[in-house]
Amino acid sequence: MYPNKITKIHIDERCEYRLRRGMPWIFSKHLKLEGQTPDAGDLVAVYGKRNQCIRIGLFDPYSPIPVRILGAPCDFSQQYMSQKIDEALVRRAESNIASDQTNGIRILSGESEGLPGLVIDAYAGTWVLKVYSACWLPYLHDVIDILSGLCHAPMTETMRQACAIAPYRVILRFGRECRPHFEKVGFHEASLAIGEDDTPYAEFLEHGARFHAQVYQGQKTGFFLDQRDNRQLIRSLAKGKKVLDICCYSGGFSLNAAIGGANTVWSLDGDKHALDLVQKHYELNAGNPNVAQCEHVLQRSDMFEWLAKAASKRNLFDLVIADPPSFASSQAQIPAAEKAYARLFAAAASCLKPGGQILCCSCSSHIGSEKFAEIVRKTLMHRTRESIDYTGLPADHVASFAEAKYLKAWLVTIRN
Repeated sequence: MYPNKITKIHIDERCEYRLRRGMPWIFSKHLKLEGQTPDAGDLVAVYGKRNQCIRIGLFDPYSPIPVRILGAPCDFSQQYMSQKIDEALVRRAESNIASDQTNGIRILSGESEGLPGLVIDAYAGTWVLKVYSACWLPYLHDVIDILSGLCHAPMTETMRQACAIAPYRVILRFGRECRPHFEKVGFHEASLAIGEDDTPYAEFLEHGARFHAQVYQGQKTGFFLDQRDNRQLIRSLAKGKKVLDICCYSGGFSLNAAIGGANTVWSLDGDKHALDLVQKHYELNAGNPNVAQCEHVLQRSDMFEWLAKAASKRNLFDLVIADPPSFASSQAQIPAAEKAYARLFAAAASCLKPGGQILCCSCSSHIGSEKFAEIVRKTLMHRTRESIDYTGLPADHVASFAEAKYLKAWLVTIRN
């Protein structure tokens, strides 16, 4: 059911400036409602300082981001949603990422592609639809119907080029904040929206490496597809080296280091389940001769404690990956996050051999690329021989505004 009325809202000048520059969110402090608060999913017309409508959005009364901006055209309907998904598939086909060696692909980056609050990731024939806003409460059945059409229709050439393998099931996931509102109307977290196969993982390929995405319970949609390019970078650097993967999660960097010819790979994480996944991924790729020959060591520990002990014992590495979870999930956490990144990178660098390299990463949108570069420079300046900026997302992670460009990475080479 689509709304037949549009609620008019007003925003302040600062918010209007940000919207005109591509920001797809309106925070509650920036808007003024006229009359009754809209319901979840209601259309709102956003008016600026000249009392002109500048954007159309969907309303979420439960969120600190109550308005999420739709893309053009603004005739919101099921046809609009289908068109935006079709356009996203064309972009994926043009990106040339999918192949017989890579079929783990982001299909839709909602905010940047006209469907804010929705993400779709494809893991071979398994697609995961993740919903981050209650603004989709009235329309989620229609989104699922559109995806069902893609699953059951003959595979077009565009679809083949976009995702390599036709989808046969869609798993539904929700962001933590909006999940209770969807459960109240009968949706369930980690449920099969389309298909009958309830296998708890999806096997997929990334540049020939085999992985299991934890599609029912893993972080994000089950795997960190956004680090695909940087995993390839590590593969290219690892030959003959002793490698340390800090906060390894399921071992994407670890496995690529082994495939790249590393002599030894240490995988460090505080979560036993994560280390079990690393072991599983080594087993899946045991047929690769480099993986078979590589010594791999799993370490379950607090990263700061482990790094301090490793440095004191002179357990040193040629290549270190420091890719921690987000240290800043809000603006208030930024000062503490800056200190945490500096502490981690300094501790990791203390475990490097002379001439060794460290890949410093951040996935926090609240730490901008300039600020992150400053943290890396200040922390490692006295030891740096060379630094290269690998900040950025792969082409399937479409990012049309600053906050969407959350992934940062710097490769720093330590002096001899």
